[in-house]
Amino acid sequence: MASKQQFKITLPSGEKVWACGKTVSEAFINFAKTYSGLFMDEKQPQEEVPTLKQFVDETYRPSFIAGLKPTTQINYENRLKRDILPFMGHMPLDQITLATIQQFYDHMAHASQHGHQKNYNEASIKRVRGLLSRIFSVAQEMGLIADSPIKNRLLQIKAEQSGHHKALPDALVAKVKRNIPTLEDPELRLYFALLAYTGMRREEILGLHWEDVDLDTGTAYVRWTVTYPNQNHPVIQNSAKSKHSIRPVLLATPVLQIIRPLAKPKGFLFGGDTPWCYSTLIRRFRKGKKLLGIEGYNNHDFRTTFGTQLKENGMTSAQVADLMGHADTRMVETVYARTREEGIQKRRADIEKLNAIFTIAE
Repeated sequence: MASKQQFKITLPSGEKVWACGKTVSEAFINFAKTYSGLFMDEKQPQEEVPTLKQFVDETYRPSFIAGLKPTTQINYENRLKRDILPFMGHMPLDQITLATIQQFYDHMAHASQHGHQKNYNEASIKRVRGLLSRIFSVAQEMGLIADSPIKNRLLQIKAEQSGHHKALPDALVAKVKRNIPTLEDPELRLYFALLAYTGMRREEILGLHWEDVDLDTGTAYVRWTVTYPNQNHPVIQNSAKSKHSIRPVLLATPVLQIIRPLAKPKGFLFGGDTPWCYSTLIRRFRKGKKLLGIEGYNNHDFRTTFGTQLKENGMTSAQVADLMGHADTRMVETVYARTREEGIQKRRADIEKLNAIFTIAE
């Protein structure tokens, strides 16, 4: 028969009592049942839930941001330092609620009232939301919070619609293409020719090297990108936005006519040994827009136009995605080739053909 186990324990009051049982475990269980209430008022050391800033600094940044591409890292850091951390970085993770996030969205939507140059539009807020959602998802998986406060169906982004991703009207595109050869500045001619005829992203055009242009086959190869995450010095990467972005780009005859006289053995097409700085890019682009009469459009609108015109002229979404460097057709169908009246009018012949068939059948 096992001997009885006894342990003398000192209570918070200083009184000494015995914990008894047939085994050590039973002795402490019996003690807990009898005396645990006496310890509830004692301030036991508990592991504190970190603030959002502490979690980002100690866990999320070194584990999840450090391995990203340099430009992505800079973009994430800008969102953290400019938006997320100033608003809620001091708050413990478990105290950031759905209401906090809604207030944050509203704060960004009215950012001009809080020291920013302008309000954030819907697309900008969604980009910040994406990073914030990933941070809370990691915290939830680590057991630091029970649930993420990012609830897309319950939260509202009450901000202006984004003003980009709009296709130029066909008549304006035709006018631009006619006028590009008349630009006196050869770099402007080439830059706007690539924008108008290829659908390349701005960072892809700026990253082009002469070594990546094959004039014999009329092909340029996207292998580098140049970005300006801080609107300052260019960041050069020997990679593209994704593996699907690394692709051959077909150069139409008007582009080849402009590019051949400018060909060099090596270097960036725009800048030479080093790419254009940000101020040069902005100055050149604004000058070109003014000369071409396209003040209301940006670089990416030419990409949108390219995809839209390809789709409207009969290419499948998969074919357009291949030419534009997308992994699948989602972006083509939802952003770059949105249905517009001009596209619908181009289907008039198909409608007449369909009606003619029915007339014959009758």
